[in-house]
Amino acid sequence: MGFLDDVQASVNRGVAGANRGVESMKLKNQMNDAMKRRQQLAAQLGASLYEVTREDAALRSGREALYDGIAAIDQERDAIQAQLDELERQAAAAAQAAVSIECPFCHTRISATDMFCCGCGKPMAEIQAAYAAAPAVPTEPEPAPAAVQAVCPACGSPVNEGDAFCMNCGAKLGAAAPEPAPEPAAQPVSPDQPAAPAPDAAPSDAGEQA
Repeated sequence: MGFLDDVQASVNRGVAGANRGVESMKLKNQMNDAMKRRQQLAAQLGASLYEVTREDAALRSGREALYDGIAAIDQERDAIQAQLDELERQAAAAAQAAVSIECPFCHTRISATDMFCCGCGKPMAEIQAAYAAAPAVPTEPEPAPAAVQAVCPACGSPVNEGDAFCMNCGAKLGAAAPEPAPEPAAQPVSPDQPAAPAPDAAPSDAGEQA
């Protein structure tokens, strides 16, 4: 029984060690989370205290490098933000300049950023007012082109696409239409050949009476 007891004790120690490892990892994660939240609160507190105490000479004493460093970073941040705002303003102006409209008075194409029409000299405010007063014209959809019905080349009956034979006359579709037989040419009359006798005329009533 001593051997089994040793094995059981070894297993228990292994399980306990594993549990301690899991618990230690959990506590370390909780510690990291607590430190992150503390840093965030400390940063907020430091920012608020900086705004309150940056003009206090007594509190600045001995901490000039910190106060001056924060002030320099704030100036750098403001300069970067000003550059970003200018880039956004230029992008918006370029997008607006790319839009062109038609002057409702002289029908000249002008840029949306122009102050006056280059064709008639009307101010942009008057052009915009004319557009605002004009009633909206509804656009009608273009009618779809009518489908052309295929017909049999032999008899002219309508046929469906993909049909191999006409359902009316049985002609094979896709083949060339049969050409009509040529009419026989008229034979010329020879001068020596006597003309064909004219058909006997019907006897008149007067001849019968004679």
